[in-house]
Amino acid sequence: MIAWLRLAFGNLRVNRRRTGITLLSVAVGVGGLVFLWAFIDGINAQMINNMTGYVTGDLKVHQRGFHDDREMNIAVAEHWNLAEEMSSVTGVAATTPRVTGNALASHADQSRALQVMGVDSTTEPQVTRLDRSIIHGRYLEGDNEIVMGVDAASALSTSPGDELVLVVQAADGSIGADRFEVVGVFETGIKRIDGFVAQMPLASAQTLYAFEGRFTEIAARVEDSDQLEAVVGSLRNQLQERNVEVLGWPALMPSLVQMVAFHDAVAYIVIFVVFVVVAAGIVNTILMSVLERGREFGVMMALGTPSSRIIWLVLLETTILAGLGYLLGLVLGLSLTGYFGSQGLDFSAYIKAMDTMPGLSSIVYPTIEFSRLVVIGIVVVSVALLAALLPAWKASRNSPLEAMGARRNVVNRIRRIRWEVTSDHRLLIFAQMALRSVFRNPRRSVITASATAFGLAAYLFLYAFADGFFEQMIHNSTQQLSGHVQVMEAGHDIDLSPALRIAGSQALRQQLQERPEVEAAAPRVVLRAMVANPGQSLPVELVGIAPEQERAVTELSGYMAQGTYVQPGEKGIVVGQKLAEELNARLGDKLVITVQQAGGDLASSAQAIRGIYRTGSDLFDTEYAFIDINAARTLGGLQEDEVSRIVLRLSDRSDSVALAQTLNQSSPLTNHGLVAQDWETLLPVVVQMVEMSKVDFYLILSVVFVVVAIGVMNTMVMSVMERTPELGVMLALGTRGGQLQLTILFEAFFLAVLGMVAGTVVGGLLVFWLGQTGIDLSSVSRSLEAIPGITDRIYPVLIFDHVWLPSLLLFLCSVLVALYPAWRASRLDPVEAIRHG
Repeated sequence: MIAWLRLAFGNLRVNRRRTGITLLSVAVGVGGLVFLWAFIDGINAQMINNMTGYVTGDLKVHQRGFHDDREMNIAVAEHWNLAEEMSSVTGVAATTPRVTGNALASHADQSRALQVMGVDSTTEPQVTRLDRSIIHGRYLEGDNEIVMGVDAASALSTSPGDELVLVVQAADGSIGADRFEVVGVFETGIKRIDGFVAQMPLASAQTLYAFEGRFTEIAARVEDSDQLEAVVGSLRNQLQERNVEVLGWPALMPSLVQMVAFHDAVAYIVIFVVFVVVAAGIVNTILMSVLERGREFGVMMALGTPSSRIIWLVLLETTILAGLGYLLGLVLGLSLTGYFGSQGLDFSAYIKAMDTMPGLSSIVYPTIEFSRLVVIGIVVVSVALLAALLPAWKASRNSPLEAMGARRNVVNRIRRIRWEVTSDHRLLIFAQMALRSVFRNPRRSVITASATAFGLAAYLFLYAFADGFFEQMIHNSTQQLSGHVQVMEAGHDIDLSPALRIAGSQALRQQLQERPEVEAAAPRVVLRAMVANPGQSLPVELVGIAPEQERAVTELSGYMAQGTYVQPGEKGIVVGQKLAEELNARLGDKLVITVQQAGGDLASSAQAIRGIYRTGSDLFDTEYAFIDINAARTLGGLQEDEVSRIVLRLSDRSDSVALAQTLNQSSPLTNHGLVAQDWETLLPVVVQMVEMSKVDFYLILSVVFVVVAIGVMNTMVMSVMERTPELGVMLALGTRGGQLQLTILFEAFFLAVLGMVAGTVVGGLLVFWLGQTGIDLSSVSRSLEAIPGITDRIYPVLIFDHVWLPSLLLFLCSVLVALYPAWRASRLDPVEAIRHG
């Protein structure tokens, strides 16, 4: 064995250039895989760490049934001393009691729904770190104080020292209200926390929610997050006589688990494609390496080496190359990951898109998981061995004379080429020689062209997958709610105040509908509200609609899962399925709707649930409820012909920006202080989600491009090296160095065209097939609910404007990488080159 290892290492040292090329191909592929996987794992790790670290803790103990029903009267009694009992369990680092509920907060004429957490200011910092994120003021110290996120404070125009009014539904079903002093403002960088979470002293929350002597939960932090399940099991055994439930963060936040699962699903798709590209590069390089050594194997067999030993030697050399390439790739990938793991990747330009990813902040830090490195290593070595097995076996089957007769055949082929090429045009002569060379050795040509073909096919698939994802998100989001353009009074998109309204809406709507770009127009009254049943209250955006006109603008009526859509002039509220589940409400149940009117007064109305819709988007199905427009006018204090917005559907979605700009310069809007907003402005979450996803995909595609480019270059260099005797004969027969360079560049051009055609066919057929059947993501469908407009089946779409440039760059890369091997070939010594064969 040692002798064979020495022989293998000796062969690798003899041809350092070939060895270096193969190592480079493997190393770049491995480095790209390591970094991409670390980037995706970093996103997941950050979401988990931030949500558990800022809000939930690692686990919670509730009275049994509270987590499912969310009813305030399902409580943990203070005298049970659960916190002390939990702290005695091995693995529990700290515990803290809480009272958690929802509230409608108002300051002056601004209002906002908040999730309010009553906390013990001495023990809460031992479980979560929100207190360390205070940027203005201080943390909680006395009674009737409140701290809130920077975005919530901005929306309510509050700062430390201001007074905030909270209106809640108490545990006994009554309406509770009180005033609180804002003493601190925190910033976590996570929009869901900074915009909708507030903390107050535990005793104040107990008074506000009529919850004296009780808690909604006991939160805890564990010493080792990897032992979470074991600690949860120990707590369940310890508290089995209590009527409580112990839930770790995966059970508390299934949407976070599903979001991680979604990222993993996308990661597996992308990583699989990158694996294919890397594997293709390794296969091409190994194949060319083995094919180049035909005469060497012939000499070995002539000296008595058994064919099985030839196969064994090739596989041993391949294992060494793959192992060394893998180690070099690890160094490259871990170096990149280490740098960005300390510096971070800045996504602050897409902060609104972070809303769709719970716990994700604007700086992403890639993280390494050892298991990923093992998988990459196993795949890379396995692919390399499989790539070497067939050519090694074929080489071992040749007779020594067949293997060593390659040089004579090369000379004969070159003479035949020079005799057949008779064109008077110099460029055409070399183009003909290059073309004949391409077809004379189809095996080598196919191997070389396949590098470009695999790269292009991978590019087309990834771009089509991304574009299909984006198109579905935009189409569904605009058709479910926003339409393409909305007209409103300036500022209504920020605070939804009933004081911001359109008078004379019917005449304006008629004018807008007469425009050639507009297919339909519908009026709306939009209010910020709380909806409540006897056990719970939740914030919603209440939308009053004229049903028949709304049907012409949006498609929500087609998403009804139960009951009926809003009916003209009839009472009843239509809610999303997720909202109904959180309220534990069914068709026919009455909900109390509370809104703040323009003058600051609160108004309420009881409406029975007449319909439940399901769009598949968790955000949409939780945050929006619909009633008849006249009922909304009454509730918000608007007059008969007053509305909040007029929503337009256009014949062509791409006209939205131009139409909004035109309308904003027209007198019907400028004379009345109105503005028109296109869907891009109305749906910044969708736009930024698309933009951020594009950045993610561009990062991924850049890595793929580098891997493909290196693979193409390596294959081309190996192709020239394999033909060293042939090139030597051409030089010996009078071909000048510049002419040889031109011939090789022509070959690279023809091979690039061949690869592009093959890649276009393969990639196009794959996208066409998946465009008909879709990519099934139903196994992570719950995670997709957090992404606006996305369903559990993605249909790839090829958009020419998006793929022509990278395709052109790949083509140019496939040609230009031949410059170096062409230059090397032109400097060959004819005698040495022929002897090399």
